[in-house]
Amino acid sequence: MSSRLRPLTRAAVAVLGLGLAACEVNLNTEGLTVREKRTFAVAGQPDLTLDTFDGSIEIHSWDRNEVEVEIEKRGMEQALIDGMTVEAEQDGDRVVLRVKGPPAAERRITVGVHISPTARLLVAVPRRSVINARTGDGSIRVENIDGRLALRTGDGSVSAERITGDIEARSGDGSIRIDRAQGRLDLETDDGSLTINARPTVVRARTGDGSIRMQLEPDTSMTDAWDLATSDGSITLTLPASFNADIDAETSDGAVRSSYPGLSTETEGGEGRERRRRELRAKLGEGGPVLKVRTGDGTIRFER
Repeated sequence: MSSRLRPLTRAAVAVLGLGLAACEVNLNTEGLTVREKRTFAVAGQPDLTLDTFDGSIEIHSWDRNEVEVEIEKRGMEQALIDGMTVEAEQDGDRVVLRVKGPPAAERRITVGVHISPTARLLVAVPRRSVINARTGDGSIRVENIDGRLALRTGDGSVSAERITGDIEARSGDGSIRIDRAQGRLDLETDDGSLTINARPTVVRARTGDGSIRMQLEPDTSMTDAWDLATSDGSITLTLPASFNADIDAETSDGAVRSSYPGLSTETEGGEGRERRRRELRAKLGEGGPVLKVRTGDGTIRFER
């Protein structure tokens, strides 16, 4: 464990008539950073719960039968660092680690540069893992995991790469990006874009305000109905050859367009020009489960 603090510039500041219980001048632009590690030996597939009040979470796999969590605490002064508490417990292969923030009374008003206290988690796990990760404010990034994932942030982006299994991602305000994934996808953000490059079996993707772009890998096959929706934004679907689905697409204010062979939105006798239309219901390939696509305001495009 180590800490480093640059000497503060001496300054005299007079604060008059503000009615503040405490006031501090802090001209340090980096603050304090303190790191500590927790290691948990596991025999089988770990079931890991991670929770931090504020800070990013980064998770990757390695070839050890261990879960390692590095907690990087950051604050403008030592009292804030000391006020963060780490609660960790293990029961067999089940591991729970939570970081709680300093009490509100210790988060004094700072004049000048201010860095909110955070606790970033850097995590290494066996490739086959069950992970439930949550941060109150910060991004979540997961890479090279095979298992069941539940990823939640109150304010921040979520990204997952080379993932296999059941993937649930939630953001109160941020984008979600899934790259080279296989399995079930359940994605939702209140405000942000969704970008998917995957071979999913089931997809549920929703955003309150943002675009959706999904590119499917070859040999993707639906095992159940899919549902993609945005209240305000465009939706672009790039589908592989020999993809089978019953298409149900509709926009309240926009157009449905298609350059996918065999899925036409052209007007009869229109000499090959696409017609601006707000809905498309058609069988793609041999048909199959329903691929439902909805936007309140935007264009829906089908491509190959």
